[in-house]
Amino acid sequence: MPTGASDGDASGDIGLVARRSIEDMRPDQNTAAVAPEARRALQHWVLATAVVNFDLDRGPDVEFLYPPLAISQAEKDNIAFSAFPDTSVFEQGTLVFSWRVREVPGTAEAEAEADAAAADAARASGAADAVAAAPRAPAAQSNSRSTSYIYGYSFFVQRADPSVRRSYTQKSLVILTHLPYVALFSKVVDKVGSLYFELGMPVLESFVQEVGRWPLPESGATIELPLFGARFSVALPHGQEAQRPWDGQETILASVPTASFHATLHAVVSSLWLLWEILILGEPLLVVAGDPRTASDAVWHLLDLIRPVPCAGDFRPYFHIHDYDYAALVSRNKPPAGTILGVTNPFFLQACSHWPHVLHLGWRVGATRRGGAQAARFGLETQRKRRVVKDKALLKAVSDLCSHGEHGKANVMLRRYFADLTERFLAPLNRYVASLVPDLSSADAQMRPFSVPDFIASLSVHSTPLPMRARPLPATTRNALYTDFLRSPNFSLWLQVRVAAVEEEQWQRRAAALTVPRDHLDNERLAGEIDVLEAQLARVQRSSSGLRWLSGVSPTYSLRRKRSALRAQLAALRKQGT
Repeated sequence: MPTGASDGDASGDIGLVARRSIEDMRPDQNTAAVAPEARRALQHWVLATAVVNFDLDRGPDVEFLYPPLAISQAEKDNIAFSAFPDTSVFEQGTLVFSWRVREVPGTAEAEAEADAAAADAARASGAADAVAAAPRAPAAQSNSRSTSYIYGYSFFVQRADPSVRRSYTQKSLVILTHLPYVALFSKVVDKVGSLYFELGMPVLESFVQEVGRWPLPESGATIELPLFGARFSVALPHGQEAQRPWDGQETILASVPTASFHATLHAVVSSLWLLWEILILGEPLLVVAGDPRTASDAVWHLLDLIRPVPCAGDFRPYFHIHDYDYAALVSRNKPPAGTILGVTNPFFLQACSHWPHVLHLGWRVGATRRGGAQAARFGLETQRKRRVVKDKALLKAVSDLCSHGEHGKANVMLRRYFADLTERFLAPLNRYVASLVPDLSSADAQMRPFSVPDFIASLSVHSTPLPMRARPLPATTRNALYTDFLRSPNFSLWLQVRVAAVEEEQWQRRAAALTVPRDHLDNERLAGEIDVLEAQLARVQRSSSGLRWLSGVSPTYSLRRKRSALRAQLAALRKQGT
């Protein structure tokens, strides 16, 4: 990452259009508080923004959250430390990067006390509805094992300031959300952060208003999102599917980093096949980089490398020693399966020296304490032997493109190739799962369970289109690779998603078959389908009633759409029968 660099497009857009847009939307200071309905609309996309300052006496500190967000002290500390690089990246400049922390909800009483303690210090920023951070206190260890996460997108600024002891100041503007849309929010925080540090609080007030008017984030949709006089065309991912178009030149691919795949991983491109295998099998991986942007982009790109296979482990695009889960993820014990940590502090090389796989993407060259040069290190450190054939023709084609400055085409070629490689790997699994699906004519039939011995036996009949190395015997290598995958947490999650997709397809076919009634029983079956949906809705509503805040699409959204469609079908059929 070049010194002081930020690869978003905000710098060119900070001009008359953005300023006029902010002035037009800026509310009267007396009405800056965010109404409950506006907050609910905002939280489909964004939980809150946070301004974090590095205090020389207290360390990283959340100055305020806008709009207010009821979070625990442990979460607040995690946000504060995650908002800054934990190593020196430049003397002066800006940096955009992303991270993910686990929710650690406190008790309602503790959160109320924290809000009360912060009340007197609030509003200092000029916002009528900003809540300052409570005074820093040691965070009590929570027993929470929440599986929900908060994603943070940071715009970090370091400026020279001779008036302070360190001769420079550090601040970050952070967007907090439950959506893993790294490209979208990296661009958004770049624009919002640049404007905020120039124009102040009116930027956040206008941002909250504008996001509150965005349409719902619908899976697989391509939507236009206005922001400060500009418009972003954004393609949202459909589940775990790889996002297309591959280049994303006209449209932001929400789940793929803005820094290209090849630019981020070019130094280890020959190791991508072994990395792909490590990731598919859900084995722990430590990614060591020179700055948080490179680390976080690398982790996101590695997740994209194996789509549509999901990562069932805990992945952290940027991780530091102050994280609430540090002791759980970094210890002398065997690392948890599927864990991927993006780090920049060389301390992790010692703390994680027993990890099976370490990806080195270099750290910034600088003088050591003895005055010598510290060389950057690149490469994959592992004892694993690759079982998939490396495509040397692809490597040459990518090298030729890059030598002629065609980096965009090289990026497209790599993304498309590994998406195809993953689909070839999944082909025998998809074929076997399809054989478990019951005939549509048997309405009450259930999918047969997945049998590992039966699947391995099917491999000997149908094999796999995946190119395997010749030694040892291909069949042995092939079976070992798939057996390892079936034992991994990634397989369990993939199968769960695959079965849900099959059941959804079966439901759609059943519903379509009931549109044209053959007898009065079809009306009764359609009414029965509606009853089933009503029961499912009730269960989902009960399970989601304890959600801390609304984010993304409502968990009942799909079920309510189905119910509306079936009710319309039933009404039409009954009308035809009268």
